[in-house]
Amino acid sequence: MIKTITQYPTQTGFDFGGTVRHFDESLQALITDLEDTITANGLEGLSAFQISSPLNVILIKKGEVFLAMMNPVIFTKKGKIQPTESTAYYPNLTAKTTRAKNIKVMYDDEQGKQQFLTAEDELGVLIQRKCDYLMGSTFIIRLSKEEKANFEYKIKTQSNQDIQTCTIEPFSDKILLSIKYALFLGIGALFLIFFTSLRPFLEIFETYLMLSIASLIGIYFVMALYEGKRCGVCQLGNTFAVALMKSIHLSGLYFLNVWLLF
Repeated sequence: MIKTITQYPTQTGFDFGGTVRHFDESLQALITDLEDTITANGLEGLSAFQISSPLNVILIKKGEVFLAMMNPVIFTKKGKIQPTESTAYYPNLTAKTTRAKNIKVMYDDEQGKQQFLTAEDELGVLIQRKCDYLMGSTFIIRLSKEEKANFEYKIKTQSNQDIQTCTIEPFSDKILLSIKYALFLGIGALFLIFFTSLRPFLEIFETYLMLSIASLIGIYFVMALYEGKRCGVCQLGNTFAVALMKSIHLSGLYFLNVWLLF
């Protein structure tokens, strides 16, 4: 019988992966359901979890032949590969995982007899992925930190598009640099107070400089938000914090001017 395939956000867990102890008609019925569901959906394999069974069973399709594996245990892993995987649990989404290139598996066949299998490359990856379900997880535990963040973005957007790396050269960074140099200039210029003849010009210079810095802070705030929006990220909190810090620096320069000049 064709079963409905369990999909995200239904959670995996240790309620699944129960040891198969009875190799009877109920087990054969489960295997038949797995075969029918794999065939109907054009899949390479399924774990029992994926059709809502708690048993420790996976079924692999090798060409036109099905291989049922009860209580599979991977006891040897060699080498590493980084395949791009997909699974019916996360429909239409892919991720780059890290897997063993070669594995050896111990399992029980349909008669309950212990068997051993050596698998590599695509078959090995498929068995490893199905065994993840039996351990209460999915291939998401096989992702690097960066790939996990990328895959979580795919889940959130329900799109197989990767996170877009922003290629915009931030003009707001240049504005911040200008503000920094203007603040240093304002502080440095105050040393000219010791030249009495320059005091009137210094007062005018500092006034216009502080007004310019205030304007630059405002321009920076708007520009940073605009650039963040173009890159698809929200930077309101960070942008506000930077603008506030620069405003505090400007206030410091203002009070120095009041103390020394006005």
